[in-house]
Amino acid sequence: MAKTQVIDIALLGLGKLGHGIYQLWDERRQHILTQTGIDLNLKHIFVKHINYRRGAFVPREKITDDLQNILNDQSVKIVIDAMGGIEPTYGIIKQFLQRKCHIVSANRALLASKMREVFELARQQKVHLQFDAALGGGIPIIHTIRRDLVGSKILGIWGISSGSSNYILSKMSISKRALKDVLKLPELKSMSESHMLLDYEGSDSAQKLVLLAATAFGIEVDYLQVYAEGISHIKKLDISIAEEFGYQIKLLAILKDGREGIELRVHPTLVPEGHPLNSVRNDYSAVYIQTDNVGEFMLYGKGAGIMPAANMIIRDLVDVASTIKSSSKYMFELPLWNQKMILPMDEVWSKYYLRFPCIDRPGVMGKLATTLGKNGINIESAHASIKEIKRDLKLSFVHLFTEKAKEKEILNAIAEIKKFKIIRGEIKMIRILGEI
Repeated sequence: MAKTQVIDIALLGLGKLGHGIYQLWDERRQHILTQTGIDLNLKHIFVKHINYRRGAFVPREKITDDLQNILNDQSVKIVIDAMGGIEPTYGIIKQFLQRKCHIVSANRALLASKMREVFELARQQKVHLQFDAALGGGIPIIHTIRRDLVGSKILGIWGISSGSSNYILSKMSISKRALKDVLKLPELKSMSESHMLLDYEGSDSAQKLVLLAATAFGIEVDYLQVYAEGISHIKKLDISIAEEFGYQIKLLAILKDGREGIELRVHPTLVPEGHPLNSVRNDYSAVYIQTDNVGEFMLYGKGAGIMPAANMIIRDLVDVASTIKSSSKYMFELPLWNQKMILPMDEVWSKYYLRFPCIDRPGVMGKLATTLGKNGINIESAHASIKEIKRDLKLSFVHLFTEKAKEKEILNAIAEIKKFKIIRGEIKMIRILGEI
């Protein structure tokens, strides 16, 4: 076995994720020591409420609510942020960075909101800031971008970044249940510490997307400025019709480096039958990457749950501890910022599926096609159907699949068509996954 080096660490937060990290550290400590010669000694666990009732497997003597006691302990080299939230966590993390502590973070809300400040302070102090776990689940996407693809140019990244949202859509598809019924399933509550509303309305994926954009392209974006459309408007009818036409509906986070600017967007997307992303079901996530040299490939793994995130924390801990042990500096891989323009959503080009509930009469499809054509939109295929929405209630639908069009032209056409007397309900628009 290699020469042993003890490296003291501190854990901030002992909620669900903190408990998972402690449990996995306790189970794997000896294995890590045997494999690497590094003894990760979890010396302190910081909590806000010292008298809160906790599991007996965490030794009481490690737990403290005295932050200053940890800050004053110069033996602590690595700090894990499992607290969550932006404040007061930001102030706490700043103090540890200023004290030249390396940070392993699972806190995407903080990093997405205070990206430039946190990254630049880490750069100034020459400490590591590892945050693969902040993207959720067990997929090592940051590691892949920073190191494995250092010799390639990334052209685009798109994927299923919310395991809980993917679980919801999978259950809607398999069980034919409505969204409101799936949201009541007890399994959802055990998947994540984050508020479910953030997940299924797309905000959670937007936070992950801005961290990917910083890592892959060196751009700083406020996640609140990312176009984020969740799945709250997806109905059983949408899923069944998508399947009839050979698609699955997935909530995708999309990042593209185009000539006119960077695309950053989160929205439900029709994924064609046969695409690898359609094999991603339940609480799994996947990231699909296109590069100039390596071509296309996909990373796949658990996208929700405490233990996958805890596993990523332990991986990052070992990485940082290895550089401390060897005095290596190869991991100071923080973004080099640039001023690439973010493309407004109405300037994005995509293929679209449009569904129009209409009166069943001759000439309807022609009128719709004429309006789309007037707005510069070409139709790839057109279909008509009659669907039973409720018992004794049937509606006629026109389904149009467009060639690539600019978003603002699609929206202009829809706004015009809404005024037609032939329209008998909500017009549905869903973007279709295309190539870079």
